[in-house]
Amino acid sequence: MSDSELIDWEQLEMIFGEEEDEFDEDMAELFHEFVEDGNGQFAVINSVEFEAERQRIAKESHKLKGSASNFGFARVACLLAHIEDDIETITPEDFSQSIAEARSGFDKSIETVVARYPGLSDGPN
Repeated sequence: MSDSELIDWEQLEMIFGEEEDEFDEDMAELFHEFVEDGNGQFAVINSVEFEAERQRIAKESHKLKGSASNFGFARVACLLAHIEDDIETITPEDFSQSIAEARSGFDKSIETVVARYPGLSDGPN
């Protein structure tokens, strides 16, 4: 998967600016909060029993999808939208695969963004 499929760079440039621009520490702090919250939301989604708590999974997927989209994590947002939109008909196997891909994409997106914006590497990941 290419970086352009994984990340919406235009969205990130609106947040962090161009690579050569002065780095905004407030935006970096928001990014770190997003990463921390995202890790927590993935933990919640993975901790609940799929069949019994589909609506909770949909709600958490919705919240995480919005945050991911705001930070340009395009592939992650797409996978979470699939889970949210299809929660009533998605199979447990499809859910497991989609959430695993979303989690992996989340981690890869963080790595990719930090590589482009090294000022982000100073905070918690």
